[in-house]
Amino acid sequence: MRRALGLMVVVAACNSPTGTMTVDVTHYDYAIDLATRDAHAAITMKVVDRGNCVAIPLRAQGLANVTLNGTAVTSGTEDASSLTVCGDGWDDGDTVVLAGDVTVSDVAELPSQIGFSTTKDKDGNEFTYLVSWVNGCDQFGPCDNRPDVFATYHFDVTHDPSLTVRCPGTITDDSPTETECTFDYAGGPTYSTFGIAAYPAWTQTDLGMWSDVHVTVYDRADTGIAAAIDPAWHGGFIAFMEQQFGPWPYGSELRLLTAPTYWNGFEHPGNIVLADSLAKQVDSYADVVAHTIDHEMTHMWAGDQTTLAGTYDFAWKESMAEYMAFVWEDMNDASISATTASVWKADSSVVTHYPVPQDQPDLFAYYSDVYGPGPFVFFRQLEVLSSRAQVIAALQSVLGSPHSLSVDDLVAALAQSTGLDLDAYAAGWIKGTGTPLWPKIAASYDATTGMLHVTSSNPAMGCAFHVALVSADGSQTLSVPVDTFHNGADQMIAAAPAFAVASYTIDPDHECLVYPADAVPAVRSRRPWVAPR
Repeated sequence: MRRALGLMVVVAACNSPTGTMTVDVTHYDYAIDLATRDAHAAITMKVVDRGNCVAIPLRAQGLANVTLNGTAVTSGTEDASSLTVCGDGWDDGDTVVLAGDVTVSDVAELPSQIGFSTTKDKDGNEFTYLVSWVNGCDQFGPCDNRPDVFATYHFDVTHDPSLTVRCPGTITDDSPTETECTFDYAGGPTYSTFGIAAYPAWTQTDLGMWSDVHVTVYDRADTGIAAAIDPAWHGGFIAFMEQQFGPWPYGSELRLLTAPTYWNGFEHPGNIVLADSLAKQVDSYADVVAHTIDHEMTHMWAGDQTTLAGTYDFAWKESMAEYMAFVWEDMNDASISATTASVWKADSSVVTHYPVPQDQPDLFAYYSDVYGPGPFVFFRQLEVLSSRAQVIAALQSVLGSPHSLSVDDLVAALAQSTGLDLDAYAAGWIKGTGTPLWPKIAASYDATTGMLHVTSSNPAMGCAFHVALVSADGSQTLSVPVDTFHNGADQMIAAAPAFAVASYTIDPDHECLVYPADAVPAVRSRRPWVAPR
């Protein structure tokens, strides 16, 4: 049910613009008292199409003292998802500031911390976190919650003197009870820039310069995270990323903030929030701290500076973050990258959605299913079919400047760079409904003819991989290339190893989401890039 804002109606001049305006929100001023959750939100809008009313997403209920350019609105209504207010009228190109007061709900979207939450660490310290995620900034006040739009921001946070507060942008600690963050960089999407973290237990450690970025970690000593960080490794990674995609997008600072969080990491521009359990996780990654930090730093280019075109483009940013962390690992230690690819493959065996699910479930219901198959189907499989240089060239063509990117845009760039026709590939691997049926591979070797017979259960999902033929004692192997993308789902391949073949291994190098036909279904929990608590 819609409810009136209870405001006096004033008759506008007869020649004033009327109707609902189209506006671009260019700036957010957001002040909040963390103890009371009382907030004042002011959004600056540029008028694109003239009118006297503006409609803006709003889920934070009870907006009061609403003004347009400092004057009480002439009329307005508010429902569960939006606010519409009217004034005297504005022309194209005019600037209008919508402001109001609201008390932010303390009910987060459990089990995550999406919204406003307070979580205790194992020592009883309370971590306060305001985080919008995709489509979520309207929880805190009027906000254009689309993931494809950028703005600048000013956060003014009042808090208990025991707390250290950090948010995106340049930090000003005005007093023990007031912290300001001024974010005026190009490329600040609402889903990640609305991120305020407050904690009483941080010790700051200067990690020096990682390439041209000054890094500080905010940590508790007993997490073990600061001690696990290798500045040389990550400094090399930033230098590599800058070489590929341009300068660090957010000034010259990076803050790593550890806390009791739901996700292993979250990529607020210039701030990365890390789960305080990260260094103690029993995890499949070779080095979960290093991998997570590189994943989140990749998001500064892939996810923040270049953002999502829409909700169901979520898969590309997580896949890209995983892939670039993997590439750096592979450049420095192939055993580390092999472990990462094996994690993706194991996780992929238990997903229930395609990377871009066409039935469009709620994002929270499916997002965790992209971390395993996503980096495979977008990047790893394509670099095997073409080359890593061609895949990186495609990424260079879509990253490095503030804009939005869709999955279709990315696939087109990959097709252009690799020279592969990816229409059928995308239809088979990327988009679909229900649970994906990844290819099952049956193989048999005929010693008489020296031929390896390979069949795939899913002709629509072609890729390239190897089958390793192995001697009885395991001392001899022959790696046979298989390409079901170009050569079909049923193939006879000349092999003829100089030893008796006793067994074979499907895809030993983790090049494709193919599984042995006789494989026992995996017993594995879905792992949504989340810290077990």
